[in-house]
Amino acid sequence: MPSELSSPNEHDSLIFKYLEDEVMSVQEKKLLKEWILESKDNENYFRNFAFTWEASNIVLQDENKVKVKLEEFDKKQRRHRNHKLIRLATGSVAAVILLLITLQLFTPYQLIGGGVQTFTTDNNKKEIVLPDGSQVWLNAQSSISYSKNFNKSRKVKLTGEALFDVVKSEGKNFTVETPKILIEVLGTTFLVNDRVDSDIAQTVLESGAVNIKINDSDFNLNIKPNELFEFNSVDGSSILETVNASSYTGWIEDNLSFANIPVNELIIHLEKWYNIDIVCNNSEILDTPVSITIDEEPLEETLFLLSQIIPLTWSEGSGKTIILN
Repeated sequence: MPSELSSPNEHDSLIFKYLEDEVMSVQEKKLLKEWILESKDNENYFRNFAFTWEASNIVLQDENKVKVKLEEFDKKQRRHRNHKLIRLATGSVAAVILLLITLQLFTPYQLIGGGVQTFTTDNNKKEIVLPDGSQVWLNAQSSISYSKNFNKSRKVKLTGEALFDVVKSEGKNFTVETPKILIEVLGTTFLVNDRVDSDIAQTVLESGAVNIKINDSDFNLNIKPNELFEFNSVDGSSILETVNASSYTGWIEDNLSFANIPVNELIIHLEKWYNIDIVCNNSEILDTPVSITIDEEPLEETLFLLSQIIPLTWSEGSGKTIILN
C-alpha cells in the first residue's frame, strides 16, 4: 500500500526533521518509514540525502554559484519530471549545498576541499551513510573518520563503538581501523567496540565474514556470524566465543522489546542503551528469563520495572556503573 506522502516536499521536510534531530510525531516517523520502504528509489534517495547532509556541514564561499546551479537543476527537473525541490532560505547555505551534492552537481570532497571527514557523538547515537552506501550507527561518545579517497580505499577509522552494515563492492575490501585492532570485510554486518578508556576491543559479527588483525602483530583470525572476538591490550590475551549478536546491536533501535530473554543478555542491551556498565552480584538470576519493553524510560524507571519481575535491588557504583544485588 503506497504511503500517504503524496507531495515531494512533504517527504523532503520529514527527512530534514529526522536529520536535524527535530522532534517528530509517531505519525511522522511512520510516514517517513513507509515512504522509504515503498521503493528502492525512495531508499536510495534517503541514503544519498542522509550522507550528503553529513558531508555538507561546511560553508561554501561562492553562494551565488550555488544559486545558479540550483536554478539550472530546477529547470532540468521541470523538463524531465514533476519533482519540485524544497524552497530553502538563502541563508541556509549548508542545506543548499546538500541538495547540490545529492544531485551530483558537486561532490562533497570538492566542497570540503580535501582532507578528512569526521563525525562524533556526545551522549547520543547517530546514523551515517558512507559514500559507498554503507551504513554506520555510531554509539554515544564515539568518533569515525574517513579520507576524501574513501571510494578508492574504503577505509574508516573508529574510536568508540559502531555498528556497520557494509555494501559489498567487488574486489574492494572495507577496512575499519581502531586503536587496537583492524577489521577487513567485503559485505557484512558487524559491531566494533574500542573505547579509549578501555583496555578491551570487541568485534561481534551479525552476518557475513570478517578478518581481524591485531595492530603491530602477526595475529590474523576469521570469525563467523554470532561470534564475539575480544582483545585485551594490556596482557595481549584474546578470546573467541559464540554469542547472540542481536544482544550487542539492539541499541540502534528506537525501542527495546524482549520476550523471555535471559537477564545476562538483557544486561548487555541495557549497557548499550543507557551507555553504562552493569555489575550483577547475584549469578543465580543471570539465566532467569524476563519479558520487558523499553521506550524512552529513564534508567531508574527501567530498573524499578525489572525489580518487579525478579527479586533484585540496585545501587550506583563508581563512574557510570550500576550494581545489581
